[in-house]
Amino acid sequence: MALGGAWDRAEQELRRAADELASYPANPPLADGLYALGEIRRLKGDLAGAEGAFREAHGLGRTPQPGLALIRLAEGKTRAAATAINSAVKEGTWDQWATARLLPAQVEIAIATGDVTLARSAADQLAAIVETYPSPALQAGKRQALGRVLLAEGDAASAGRQFRAAIRDWREVTAPYEVAKGRALLARALRAEGDDDEADLELEAARDEFTRLGAQPDATAASKELQTAADRRSGPKQIHRTFMFTDIVGSTSLAEALGNEPWERLLQWHDDALRDLVRKGGGEIVNSTGDGFFAAFDGARQAVDSAIAIQRALAEHRRTSGFALSVRIGLHAAEANRRGDDYSGMAVHVAARVAALAAGEEIVASAETLAEAGDVPASEPRQVAVKGVTAPITVGSITWA
Repeated sequence: MALGGAWDRAEQELRRAADELASYPANPPLADGLYALGEIRRLKGDLAGAEGAFREAHGLGRTPQPGLALIRLAEGKTRAAATAINSAVKEGTWDQWATARLLPAQVEIAIATGDVTLARSAADQLAAIVETYPSPALQAGKRQALGRVLLAEGDAASAGRQFRAAIRDWREVTAPYEVAKGRALLARALRAEGDDDEADLELEAARDEFTRLGAQPDATAASKELQTAADRRSGPKQIHRTFMFTDIVGSTSLAEALGNEPWERLLQWHDDALRDLVRKGGGEIVNSTGDGFFAAFDGARQAVDSAIAIQRALAEHRRTSGFALSVRIGLHAAEANRRGDDYSGMAVHVAARVAALAAGEEIVASAETLAEAGDVPASEPRQVAVKGVTAPITVGSITWA
Protein backbone atom coordinates (compact mmCIF):
# COMPACT_ATOMS: atom_id res chain seq x y z
CA MET A 1 0.00 0.00 0.00
CA ALA A 2 2.77 2.42 0.95
CA LEU A 3 4.79 1.67 -2.17
CA GLY A 4 1.73 2.20 -4.36
CA GLY A 5 0.92 5.55 -2.74
CA ALA A 6 -2.04 4.53 -0.54
CA TRP A 7 -0.39 6.10 2.49
CA ASP A 8 -3.47 6.67 4.66
CA ARG A 9 -4.57 3.04 4.31
CA ALA A 10 -1.02 1.83 4.88
CA GLU A 11 -0.75 3.93 8.04
CA GLN A 12 -4.03 2.48 9.37
CA GLU A 13 -2.87 -1.08 8.74
CA LEU A 14 0.52 -0.43 10.31
CA ARG A 15 -1.14 0.97 13.43
CA ARG A 16 -3.38 -2.09 13.69
CA ALA A 17 -0.43 -4.42 13.20
CA ALA A 18 1.62 -2.54 15.80
CA ASP A 19 -1.21 -2.77 18.36
CA GLU A 20 -1.55 -6.53 17.78
CA LEU A 21 2.20 -7.24 17.81
CA ALA A 22 2.64 -5.25 21.03
CA SER A 23 0.73 -8.02 22.84
CA TYR A 24 3.37 -10.58 21.86
CA PRO A 25 7.16 -10.80 22.21
CA ALA A 26 7.55 -9.90 18.53
CA ASN A 27 9.98 -7.01 18.68
CA PRO A 28 11.71 -7.38 15.28
CA PRO A 29 8.55 -7.20 13.14
CA LEU A 30 7.07 -4.56 15.44
CA ALA A 31 10.22 -2.45 15.04
CA ASP A 32 10.07 -2.82 11.25
CA GLY A 33 6.42 -1.78 11.27
CA LEU A 34 7.09 1.27 13.40
CA TYR A 35 9.93 2.29 11.09
CA ALA A 36 7.62 1.94 8.07
CA LEU A 37 5.05 4.05 9.89
CA GLY A 38 7.70 6.69 10.49
CA GLU A 39 8.59 6.75 6.78
CA ILE A 40 4.98 7.41 5.78
CA ARG A 41 4.67 10.21 8.31
CA ARG A 42 7.97 11.74 7.15
CA LEU A 43 6.87 11.83 3.53
CA LYS A 44 3.55 13.40 4.55
CA GLY A 45 5.39 16.11 6.49
CA ASP A 46 4.57 14.95 10.03
CA LEU A 47 8.16 15.18 11.22
CA ALA A 48 7.35 14.99 14.93
CA GLY A 49 5.18 11.90 14.43
CA ALA A 50 7.82 10.34 12.18
CA GLU A 51 10.58 10.94 14.71
CA GLY A 52 8.44 9.39 17.45
CA ALA A 53 7.93 6.23 15.38
CA PHE A 54 11.62 6.02 14.46
CA ARG A 55 12.61 6.34 18.11
CA GLU A 56 10.15 3.62 19.10
CA ALA A 57 11.64 1.37 16.44
CA HIS A 58 15.11 2.15 17.76
CA GLY A 59 14.01 1.25 21.26
CA LEU A 60 13.05 -2.20 19.94
CA GLY A 61 16.44 -2.75 18.32
CA ARG A 62 16.06 -1.34 14.79
CA THR A 63 18.23 1.45 13.46
CA PRO A 64 16.27 4.70 13.04
CA GLN A 65 18.39 5.54 9.99
CA PRO A 66 18.18 6.80 7.33
CA GLY A 67 14.79 8.18 8.39
CA LEU A 68 16.03 10.22 11.34
CA ALA A 69 18.88 11.72 9.32
CA LEU A 70 16.43 12.72 6.57
CA ILE A 71 14.25 14.42 9.19
CA ARG A 72 17.25 16.47 10.28
CA LEU A 73 17.88 17.37 6.65
CA ALA A 74 14.26 18.47 6.24
CA GLU A 75 14.64 20.62 9.36
CA GLY A 76 17.67 22.33 7.81
CA LYS A 77 20.06 20.72 10.32
CA THR A 78 22.52 19.57 7.70
CA ARG A 79 25.46 18.99 10.05
CA ALA A 80 23.35 16.78 12.31
CA ALA A 81 22.00 14.92 9.28
CA ALA A 82 25.49 14.28 7.94
CA THR A 83 26.82 13.09 11.30
CA ALA A 84 23.90 10.70 11.76
CA ILE A 85 23.97 9.11 8.31
CA ASN A 86 27.77 8.86 8.13
CA SER A 87 27.90 7.10 11.52
CA ALA A 88 25.14 4.71 10.45
CA VAL A 89 26.94 3.81 7.21
CA LYS A 90 30.19 3.26 9.08
CA GLU A 91 28.54 1.02 11.67
CA GLY A 92 26.56 -0.99 9.11
CA THR A 93 29.32 -1.97 6.69
CA TRP A 94 29.09 -5.67 7.65
CA ASP A 95 25.48 -5.86 6.37
CA GLN A 96 25.34 -5.04 2.64
CA TRP A 97 21.53 -4.94 2.54
CA ALA A 98 21.39 -2.53 5.46
CA THR A 99 24.11 -0.40 3.86
CA ALA A 100 22.24 -0.31 0.54
CA ARG A 101 19.25 1.22 2.35
CA LEU A 102 21.47 3.93 3.84
CA LEU A 103 23.59 4.96 0.87
CA PRO A 104 20.97 6.89 -1.19
CA ALA A 105 20.34 9.10 1.85
CA GLN A 106 24.07 9.55 2.36
CA VAL A 107 24.36 10.74 -1.24
CA GLU A 108 21.51 13.24 -0.80
CA ILE A 109 22.82 14.59 2.51
CA ALA A 110 26.44 14.79 1.35
CA ILE A 111 25.38 16.87 -1.65
CA ALA A 112 23.31 19.13 0.62
CA THR A 113 26.42 19.77 2.73
CA GLY A 114 28.61 20.33 -0.34
CA ASP A 115 30.65 17.12 0.09
CA VAL A 116 30.45 15.89 -3.50
CA THR A 117 33.47 13.61 -3.02
CA LEU A 118 31.68 11.66 -0.29
CA ALA A 119 28.51 11.57 -2.39
CA ARG A 120 30.46 10.05 -5.29
CA SER A 121 32.01 7.44 -2.99
CA ALA A 122 28.59 6.49 -1.58
CA ALA A 123 27.08 6.23 -5.08
CA ASP A 124 29.95 3.99 -6.22
CA GLN A 125 29.53 1.80 -3.14
CA LEU A 126 25.81 1.49 -3.83
CA ALA A 127 26.50 0.54 -7.45
CA ALA A 128 28.83 -2.25 -6.31
CA ILE A 129 26.18 -3.67 -3.98
CA VAL A 130 23.46 -3.49 -6.64
CA GLU A 131 25.74 -5.33 -9.07
CA THR A 132 25.64 -8.28 -6.67
CA TYR A 133 21.94 -8.03 -5.79
CA PRO A 134 20.17 -6.63 -8.86
CA SER A 135 16.46 -5.73 -8.74
CA PRO A 136 14.37 -2.99 -10.40
CA ALA A 137 14.04 -1.01 -7.15
CA LEU A 138 17.74 -1.24 -6.30
CA GLN A 139 18.67 -0.34 -9.88
CA ALA A 140 16.38 2.67 -9.70
CA GLY A 141 17.89 3.81 -6.41
CA LYS A 142 21.39 3.38 -7.79
CA ARG A 143 20.60 5.41 -10.91
CA GLN A 144 18.87 8.16 -8.95
CA ALA A 145 21.84 8.45 -6.56
CA LEU A 146 24.29 8.54 -9.46
CA GLY A 147 22.17 11.19 -11.17
CA ARG A 148 22.35 13.38 -8.06
CA VAL A 149 26.13 13.07 -8.02
CA LEU A 150 26.53 13.80 -11.73
CA LEU A 151 24.33 16.89 -11.39
CA ALA A 152 26.40 18.10 -8.43
CA GLU A 153 29.56 17.51 -10.46
CA GLY A 154 28.18 19.67 -13.29
CA ASP A 155 27.36 16.92 -15.82
CA ALA A 156 23.66 17.71 -16.26
CA ALA A 157 23.28 15.75 -19.50
CA SER A 158 24.52 12.48 -17.96
CA ALA A 159 22.49 13.17 -14.82
CA GLY A 160 19.36 13.54 -16.94
CA ARG A 161 19.95 10.14 -18.56
CA GLN A 162 20.30 8.51 -15.16
CA PHE A 163 17.13 10.16 -13.86
CA ARG A 164 15.13 9.04 -16.92
CA ALA A 165 16.34 5.45 -16.46
CA ALA A 166 15.47 5.60 -12.74
CA ILE A 167 11.96 6.83 -13.57
CA ARG A 168 11.46 3.86 -15.91
CA ASP A 169 12.58 1.46 -13.18
CA TRP A 170 10.35 3.05 -10.55
CA ARG A 171 7.40 2.75 -12.91
CA GLU A 172 8.18 -0.94 -13.30
CA VAL A 173 7.71 -1.49 -9.56
CA THR A 174 4.68 0.88 -9.45
CA ALA A 175 6.16 3.42 -7.05
CA PRO A 176 4.42 6.74 -7.82
CA TYR A 177 6.20 8.77 -5.14
CA GLU A 178 9.61 7.69 -6.39
CA VAL A 179 8.56 8.40 -9.98
CA ALA A 180 7.56 11.92 -8.94
CA LYS A 181 10.84 12.37 -7.06
CA GLY A 182 12.73 11.28 -10.16
CA ARG A 183 10.81 13.75 -12.29
CA ALA A 184 11.60 16.59 -9.87
CA LEU A 185 15.30 15.71 -10.07
CA LEU A 186 15.11 15.42 -13.86
CA ALA A 187 13.65 18.95 -13.92
CA ARG A 188 16.79 20.24 -12.19
CA ALA A 189 19.02 18.55 -14.74
CA LEU A 190 16.97 19.96 -17.62
CA ARG A 191 17.10 23.43 -16.13
CA ALA A 192 20.87 23.17 -15.71
CA GLU A 193 21.03 22.45 -19.47
CA GLY A 194 18.91 25.54 -20.18
CA ASP A 195 15.72 23.66 -21.13
CA ASP A 196 13.30 25.60 -18.93
CA ASP A 197 10.12 24.56 -20.76
CA GLU A 198 10.76 20.81 -20.35
CA ALA A 199 11.94 21.38 -16.80
CA ASP A 200 8.69 23.15 -15.94
CA LEU A 201 6.64 20.31 -17.46
CA GLU A 202 8.47 17.66 -15.44
CA LEU A 203 8.31 19.67 -12.23
CA GLU A 204 4.61 20.48 -12.66
CA ALA A 205 3.87 16.77 -13.16
CA ALA A 206 5.92 15.93 -10.06
CA ARG A 207 4.15 18.62 -8.00
CA ASP A 208 0.71 17.35 -9.03
CA GLU A 209 1.63 13.78 -8.08
CA PHE A 210 3.09 14.88 -4.74
CA THR A 211 -0.15 16.75 -4.04
CA ARG A 212 -2.26 13.70 -4.94
CA LEU A 213 -0.19 11.47 -2.67
CA GLY A 214 -0.24 13.91 0.24
CA ALA A 215 3.54 14.48 0.14
CA GLN A 216 3.13 18.06 1.28
CA PRO A 217 6.82 18.96 1.81
CA ASP A 218 7.73 17.79 -1.69
CA ALA A 219 4.70 19.53 -3.24
CA THR A 220 5.62 22.78 -1.48
CA ALA A 221 9.26 22.48 -2.58
CA ALA A 222 8.22 21.85 -6.19
CA SER A 223 5.90 24.88 -6.17
CA LYS A 224 8.71 26.98 -4.72
CA GLU A 225 11.14 25.81 -7.42
CA LEU A 226 8.61 26.66 -10.13
CA GLN A 227 8.12 30.13 -8.68
CA THR A 228 11.87 30.64 -8.36
CA ALA A 229 12.35 29.68 -12.01
CA ALA A 230 9.61 32.08 -13.07
CA ASP A 231 11.16 34.88 -11.00
CA ARG A 232 14.56 34.31 -12.59
CA ARG A 233 13.11 34.49 -16.09
CA SER A 234 11.34 37.73 -15.30
CA GLY A 235 14.54 39.29 -13.94
CA PRO A 236 15.50 40.46 -10.45
CA LYS A 237 13.01 42.26 -8.23
CA GLN A 238 13.91 45.23 -6.09
CA ILE A 239 12.86 44.48 -2.52
CA HIS A 240 13.52 46.11 0.85
CA ARG A 241 14.97 43.80 3.51
CA THR A 242 17.15 43.92 6.58
CA PHE A 243 20.09 41.58 6.11
CA MET A 244 21.95 39.78 8.88
CA PHE A 245 25.36 38.14 8.72
CA THR A 246 26.66 36.07 11.63
CA ASP A 247 30.13 34.63 12.06
CA ILE A 248 31.94 32.58 14.71
CA VAL A 249 35.04 34.41 15.92
CA GLY A 250 38.23 32.34 16.03
CA SER A 251 36.63 29.22 14.59
CA THR A 252 39.86 27.80 13.15
CA SER A 253 41.70 27.97 16.47
CA LEU A 254 38.73 26.52 18.31
CA ALA A 255 38.43 23.60 15.89
CA GLU A 256 42.13 22.86 16.32
CA ALA A 257 41.92 23.06 20.12
CA LEU A 258 38.76 20.94 20.49
CA GLY A 259 39.35 18.27 17.87
CA ASN A 260 37.01 17.10 15.13
CA GLU A 261 34.21 15.38 17.05
CA PRO A 262 33.74 17.95 19.88
CA TRP A 263 33.96 20.75 17.30
CA GLU A 264 31.28 19.13 15.12
CA ARG A 265 28.98 18.72 18.14
CA LEU A 266 29.47 22.37 19.07
CA LEU A 267 28.79 23.47 15.49
CA GLN A 268 25.59 21.42 15.44
CA TRP A 269 24.40 23.15 18.60
CA HIS A 270 25.31 26.55 17.10
CA ASP A 271 23.54 25.84 13.80
CA ASP A 272 20.39 24.49 15.44
CA ALA A 273 20.18 27.36 17.94
CA LEU A 274 20.70 30.13 15.38
CA ARG A 275 18.34 28.63 12.80
CA ASP A 276 15.63 28.33 15.43
CA LEU A 277 16.10 31.88 16.72
CA VAL A 278 16.11 33.39 13.22
CA ARG A 279 12.93 31.48 12.36
CA LYS A 280 11.22 32.53 15.60
CA GLY A 281 12.25 36.12 14.88
CA GLY A 282 10.46 36.09 11.54
CA GLY A 283 13.58 35.80 9.39
CA GLU A 284 14.65 33.39 6.66
CA ILE A 285 18.04 31.74 6.36
CA VAL A 286 19.24 32.54 2.85
CA ASN A 287 22.32 30.36 3.09
CA SER A 288 25.11 29.16 5.35
CA THR A 289 28.38 31.05 5.13
CA GLY A 290 30.56 28.29 6.58
CA ASP A 291 30.80 29.31 10.23
CA GLY A 292 27.73 31.51 10.20
CA PHE A 293 24.55 32.46 8.39
CA PHE A 294 23.19 34.98 5.93
CA ALA A 295 19.58 35.80 6.82
CA ALA A 296 16.92 38.26 5.65
CA PHE A 297 14.09 39.91 7.58
CA ASP A 298 11.06 41.87 6.41
CA GLY A 299 11.70 44.60 8.98
CA ALA A 300 14.65 46.08 10.84
CA ARG A 301 13.06 45.64 14.27
CA GLN A 302 12.66 41.91 13.66
CA ALA A 303 16.31 41.64 12.70
CA VAL A 304 17.49 43.62 15.73
CA ASP A 305 15.35 41.57 18.13
CA SER A 306 16.58 38.34 16.57
CA ALA A 307 20.22 39.43 16.84
CA ILE A 308 19.72 40.32 20.52
CA ALA A 309 18.02 36.96 21.14
CA ILE A 310 21.00 35.17 19.57
CA GLN A 311 23.56 36.96 21.73
CA ARG A 312 21.49 36.42 24.87
CA ALA A 313 21.08 32.71 24.10
CA LEU A 314 24.84 32.39 23.66
CA ALA A 315 25.43 34.28 26.92
CA GLU A 316 23.01 32.01 28.76
CA HIS A 317 24.75 28.95 27.35
CA ARG A 318 28.05 30.41 28.48
CA ARG A 319 26.65 30.97 31.98
CA THR A 320 25.18 27.49 32.39
CA SER A 321 27.81 25.39 30.62
CA GLY A 322 30.91 27.49 31.20
CA PHE A 323 31.57 27.93 27.49
CA ALA A 324 29.89 29.22 24.36
CA LEU A 325 30.99 30.28 20.93
CA SER A 326 31.75 33.96 20.39
CA VAL A 327 29.61 35.23 17.51
CA ARG A 328 29.64 38.59 15.77
CA ILE A 329 26.59 39.94 13.99
CA GLY A 330 26.10 42.66 11.37
CA LEU A 331 22.81 44.22 10.24
CA HIS A 332 21.97 46.45 7.28
CA ALA A 333 18.58 47.56 5.91
CA ALA A 334 18.31 48.57 2.24
CA GLU A 335 16.95 47.73 -1.20
CA ALA A 336 18.41 44.64 -2.85
CA ASN A 337 17.87 42.46 -5.91
CA ARG A 338 15.94 39.26 -5.34
CA ARG A 339 16.06 36.29 -7.72
CA GLY A 340 14.04 33.41 -6.39
CA ASP A 341 15.34 32.70 -2.89
CA ASP A 342 18.62 34.58 -3.32
CA TYR A 343 19.59 38.22 -2.81
CA SER A 344 22.32 40.28 -4.43
CA GLY A 345 23.48 43.84 -4.78
CA MET A 346 25.25 46.48 -2.75
CA ALA A 347 22.97 46.00 0.27
CA VAL A 348 24.18 42.44 0.75
CA HIS A 349 27.79 43.49 0.29
CA VAL A 350 27.44 46.28 2.88
CA ALA A 351 25.73 43.92 5.36
CA ALA A 352 28.67 41.51 5.11
CA ARG A 353 31.12 44.39 5.63
CA VAL A 354 29.18 45.64 8.66
CA ALA A 355 29.41 42.16 10.21
CA ALA A 356 33.18 42.16 9.65
CA LEU A 357 33.41 45.33 11.77
CA ALA A 358 31.96 43.56 14.81
CA ALA A 359 33.95 41.91 17.55
CA GLY A 360 32.93 38.71 19.30
CA GLU A 361 29.61 39.02 21.19
CA GLU A 362 28.91 42.33 19.39
CA ILE A 363 26.02 43.43 17.18
CA VAL A 364 26.92 46.20 14.74
CA ALA A 365 24.09 47.80 12.74
CA SER A 366 24.09 50.40 10.00
CA ALA A 367 22.48 53.77 10.63
CA GLU A 368 19.68 52.79 8.22
CA THR A 369 18.88 49.74 10.35
CA LEU A 370 18.86 51.70 13.60
CA ALA A 371 16.65 54.43 12.16
CA GLU A 372 14.13 51.92 10.79
CA ALA A 373 14.10 49.80 13.97
CA GLY A 374 13.14 52.74 16.18
CA ASP A 375 14.00 52.87 19.89
CA VAL A 376 17.07 50.63 20.04
CA PRO A 377 19.80 51.19 22.66
CA ALA A 378 23.05 51.65 20.79
CA SER A 379 26.42 53.38 20.99
CA GLU A 380 27.12 56.74 19.46
CA PRO A 381 27.14 56.41 15.67
CA ARG A 382 30.53 56.37 13.99
CA GLN A 383 31.63 56.62 10.37
CA VAL A 384 33.81 53.89 8.94
CA ALA A 385 35.34 53.17 5.56
CA VAL A 386 34.78 49.66 4.25
CA LYS A 387 36.25 47.82 1.32
CA GLY A 388 34.24 48.00 -1.90
CA VAL A 389 32.10 50.98 -0.81
CA THR A 390 33.13 54.45 -1.99
CA ALA A 391 31.51 56.58 0.71
CA PRO A 392 31.96 55.96 4.45
CA ILE A 393 29.06 54.21 6.18
CA THR A 394 27.64 55.05 9.58
CA VAL A 395 27.24 52.28 12.14
CA GLY A 396 26.49 51.77 15.81
CA SER A 397 26.90 48.93 18.30
CA ILE A 398 23.60 47.66 19.77
CA THR A 399 23.46 47.23 23.55
CA TRP A 400 21.96 43.82 24.26
CA ALA A 401 23.23 42.70 27.69
